[in-house]
Amino acid sequence: MNAEQLQELFSSNLKEMRIQANLSQMKLAEKADLSVGYICDLESGRRWGTPETFSKLAQALDVNPFELLLPKDLELSASDISFRRTFAAEVNKAMQNNLRSALDNAISQAMNNSVN
Repeated sequence: MNAEQLQELFSSNLKEMRIQANLSQMKLAEKADLSVGYICDLESGRRWGTPETFSKLAQALDVNPFELLLPKDLELSASDISFRRTFAAEVNKAMQNNLRSALDNAISQAMNNSVN
């Protein structure tokens, strides 16, 4: 896939996702803290987004940034995406809990060592 095809895919996906989210260009621009003209230029392929733009758009559309570039023939079903998001959230939560526990243990050990 060349750069032009990638930009066309992004533009098409952005517009489709915006419509699926039942958002006007104005509402998407507001949610993403971007201008309406910029959204229009992105959807028409006249402009190409920056990594910051991708992040803002993905957050406003409640999708992962990579989904803006996902070809239709590789598109995941909503249940696949939902499962992956739930799984990632659970893994993140478990990692936070493990980190918290490890830090608590390290602090306790350090305090015990300094007392002795």
